[in-house]
Amino acid sequence: MSRNIKKAIISTICSLLLLPVLWFGVVLFHDVRDTAARIERGAINRVIASESPVYYDDGKTPIGVFFEKTHRIHMNYEEVPKIFIKALVAAEDRDFFSHKGVDISSIIRAFVSNLRSGRIVQGGSTITQQAAKNIFKREKRSYVAKFRELIQAFLLENKYTKEEILEMYINQFFVTGYGNGLGIAAQCFFDKNAKDLDLVEAAFIAGAVKGPNRYNPFITKTEPARIHALKMAEVRKNYVLKNMFKLNFITKDQYLEAKNTPVPFKEGRVTYRLNVIMDYVREQL
Repeated sequence: MSRNIKKAIISTICSLLLLPVLWFGVVLFHDVRDTAARIERGAINRVIASESPVYYDDGKTPIGVFFEKTHRIHMNYEEVPKIFIKALVAAEDRDFFSHKGVDISSIIRAFVSNLRSGRIVQGGSTITQQAAKNIFKREKRSYVAKFRELIQAFLLENKYTKEEILEMYINQFFVTGYGNGLGIAAQCFFDKNAKDLDLVEAAFIAGAVKGPNRYNPFITKTEPARIHALKMAEVRKNYVLKNMFKLNFITKDQYLEAKNTPVPFKEGRVTYRLNVIMDYVREQL
């Protein structure tokens, strides 16, 4: 084989090896630039606080709510019950307050599970990654999407405090077709304000943030399906309680009492019926 042919082969191999590196660099540059612009406070606030409540002249009694695409009741971090924050961390990301947006050990575990199954079945996502997914609307389950999510999580951690990231997530997670966030979840499942949630209710909602429809007895079409949803809700609630107890977030007595207390579902209304007043306000606007 001539020297020129060898050089050509080596050059081709090097080029092929460099292609993934170049692709990685282009994707990284594009995603960092795009995410940096989209995580500015004004941009994220427009995504999260998209509701416009309308009140009577007393300033307290709501007539209704105008919202763009999703109905949510925005809550500041200080308004979120501390028991829910503990339940959420126990359910989704026990190292949330110590990591930098990504949990390497969880990613490795998820990667091994995905290899064994031959498809993406686990994500190893932290709360920061989930917040990024909700804000930037990642829909596809792919390694490229996960890579972008990692970049977004790192940038969020550098731009915002842990409390601010929690506030984003708590106002963004899916609840029903009617809306997102803890305020909607509390009304939907328990017909109460989020500030009034007890340990059992907080544990259930925290455990259901990734798939609330699996545990929602109000949307089932048959009695067996409703019973199954209730059983699944108990399992999920108890999983969160067990984690909270292991992390010393609750006492043994609290754990045992809550474990033996059924999830007290009470269907609430999470939308406002359009009425003459709201029609008039909408027309004037």
